[in-house]
Amino acid sequence: MKGYWVNLWDKCKESAVSILPFFLIITALYLIFLPFNIWAMLTILISTLMMIVGMALFGIGVDMSTMKMGGYVGSHLSKSRKLTLMLILSFFLGFVVTIAEPDLMVLAEQVPGISSKWVIIITVSLGTGIFLLLSTIRTIFRLNIKVMLCIAYATALILSLFAPIRFVPLSYDAMGVNTGSVSVPFIMAFGLGICAVRSGKNNQEDGFGLVALASIGPIMAVLLVSLFIKSSGTITSETVQMVGSVGEMGTSLLQNILSYLKEVFIVIIPIFLFFIVYNIWVLKLPKVVILRIFVGIIYCYVGLTLFLTGVTAGYLPAATILGATIADGHQWALAPISLVVGFFLVFAEPAVHVLNKQVEDITDGVISKKTMLISISIGVSIAMLLVVMRAILHIGFLWIIAPLTILMIVLCVFAPNLFVSIAFDSGGVAAGSLTASFVLPFVVGICQTLALDGMEYAFGTIAIIAILPTIVIEIMGIRYAYILNKSKPKRRKVHSEVTIIDFE
Repeated sequence: MKGYWVNLWDKCKESAVSILPFFLIITALYLIFLPFNIWAMLTILISTLMMIVGMALFGIGVDMSTMKMGGYVGSHLSKSRKLTLMLILSFFLGFVVTIAEPDLMVLAEQVPGISSKWVIIITVSLGTGIFLLLSTIRTIFRLNIKVMLCIAYATALILSLFAPIRFVPLSYDAMGVNTGSVSVPFIMAFGLGICAVRSGKNNQEDGFGLVALASIGPIMAVLLVSLFIKSSGTITSETVQMVGSVGEMGTSLLQNILSYLKEVFIVIIPIFLFFIVYNIWVLKLPKVVILRIFVGIIYCYVGLTLFLTGVTAGYLPAATILGATIADGHQWALAPISLVVGFFLVFAEPAVHVLNKQVEDITDGVISKKTMLISISIGVSIAMLLVVMRAILHIGFLWIIAPLTILMIVLCVFAPNLFVSIAFDSGGVAAGSLTASFVLPFVVGICQTLALDGMEYAFGTIAIIAILPTIVIEIMGIRYAYILNKSKPKRRKVHSEVTIIDFE
């Protein structure tokens, strides 16, 4: 038990290093642009502490449970050699881990003019399930991920030309929110588990990429469904206010805790119940292993609840008010602010740290956590600048997303396969909880001040933030391959009148 407390303390220190820079930036922006409010500042401080502890607990829980469950299931399915079972469970797992993602719920609740948020949730989940099935086929038969990604994104771009323009930004946002804090560790461990029992030099490349392909499914699903539904509404311009008393602060924190206790339970319990049934049916793991996984689930449950509560109670209202206030009289400041906020935003995303750790482990330290973190941060920083300038200059979404997607596809042709898989996975996790709960409200606030339709100019933010890190890491992969090839010893040329042909 003492070991757990030591591990928790170490995790809390790591979380604090990740989150405190973001906290300091938001605090500075609040003190510069908004009137001082002691209760609002205290709410942000308490929320930050909850995020630190929550991220630490979640990190421990993922190591103990989610990654273990995904690895056990993926490894067993691969050993069983039952293709039909593997495909059925791939679809089912993709559907289950997506249908209750908190980020997806937040996004679906903001879509106006739809009869029910479940239309969006079910559509996105089906898209994820179908494409996780295709990802499993790709992994089993070692299909070229570059070809599959190029075909998938080209198809999505073509569909975008025929879908209602107000649904296009939403469809690409679904690409980011379907891969959240719960689904990413499970899906990645599932893929690596399938590869772990195989032999071959391409196991690293095949283990990544499941998140990448699974992210494309929701784009196509929402675009197709948008052809048959209509939405005439716009994002509501509700007046958002910071808390003004200790009573309001306590009420806000309590309401969010109770809400997320329910929502995170809905997220966690289906995955755990599936694993229990699967264990009784086929795995038959020792009770001590199941108990450890159960403890890890508790860590995940408490940690994710605290983290999401902190984000929603402390940072969401501050984001909307800051966006509206800065856009009202200080538009010149939006560009530098977006660059700084974007860079440090990634440090506070739990799923990013999970991915970075797995990348460092699977590449034996060739690609370090620090390198991954800095690369993703640069990508998100540039993305934030594009998002803000898009609203200020009234630029249509397709004018940004189409060139970025084409550039992403072109770069993946030249980047090494492993880097392509990692790059696309990175994009999915970069647009996480803080993007949905801070960046999107920040842009909504800007749109409210500039009298813009949020459906066209606020939605699409998550998608742009998901794509830029992908491009940055692809460039990093091309540079890495160039340096590696340059460092290899060159073969001496044989000067002879006889032409020598080498067959490999």
